[in-house]
Amino acid sequence: MKRPLIKAHFYETYYFAFCIRNILHDQFAYIRHLDDFYGDGNYLHYTAPFPRYSVFHSFLKFVIGSILTEDTEDCSLDVRQDQMVKFRDLPSALDDMKPDVLPIEHALRYHHIPHTSFTKWLAGQNKTFDQARDDDLYQYLDSLHEESAIEALLEQTVRETFYLLFGNRPLLMLFNQMMADQVAQTVVTELSADDAANFEKDGTLRRVRPPDWVKRAVFYRDRGMCCICRKDLSGILNIWTDQHFDHIVPLAEGGLNDVTNLQLLCDRCNLKKRDKDAITSSEYEDWYDMES
Repeated sequence: MKRPLIKAHFYETYYFAFCIRNILHDQFAYIRHLDDFYGDGNYLHYTAPFPRYSVFHSFLKFVIGSILTEDTEDCSLDVRQDQMVKFRDLPSALDDMKPDVLPIEHALRYHHIPHTSFTKWLAGQNKTFDQARDDDLYQYLDSLHEESAIEALLEQTVRETFYLLFGNRPLLMLFNQMMADQVAQTVVTELSADDAANFEKDGTLRRVRPPDWVKRAVFYRDRGMCCICRKDLSGILNIWTDQHFDHIVPLAEGGLNDVTNLQLLCDRCNLKKRDKDAITSSEYEDWYDMES
């Protein structure tokens, strides 16, 4: 079977990962923004078991899309237009500064995503860059959506950011606890038949056997070892230890059936972890040996 590969460019990917980390570590400061993601029943869209495009993928897309939009809408056109006038007689300086290129255009260019430039779009509106106003920024972003350029940018950036953060189990636990807080408040009788089918009872999703692709993802992320005690579960060193794919945030506490809410545990650690405990580990195998 051909292994999936990701061609990562890492254009501001670490910046986006840092933003995600800050949001999840200080959720109260972003509560109004987060409510747009899970509030007003939106969390119910994420209760279906084990979607390939995980709930965390959807969260990354929501946050990164907001950042890209805000960075472009807040790019201070008047300052950029002043720079164009100030350095008009220094073409080399303008080439370096590129004040007429918006932040989102830099990202699209870096990833080689086809799109109409802001200046070319303005020309289609019979305007020059000097004549551009904030309303043009909003309309230009709409045009990039219509071209599917922003969707292509998000697809690449979300994939890269997920690649970085999927290994950060404590951060995934924070995310899943945030979502569990919403699920735990659910009253099944108030749901549609489709949404209710995902629930075992009020505040608890039904238990679903993880698909093989989920088990593979979690097993290789956790390097075939129990996340708590580091016991080898690969079957190479110890063939008698069973693998348990444990919900980091238990279903009983509103936990999701999502690949980001599972971890690999041994028999003993799985039995010790109670249904009301959200526990994981921040210890990882250090494959880079600096001591030898």
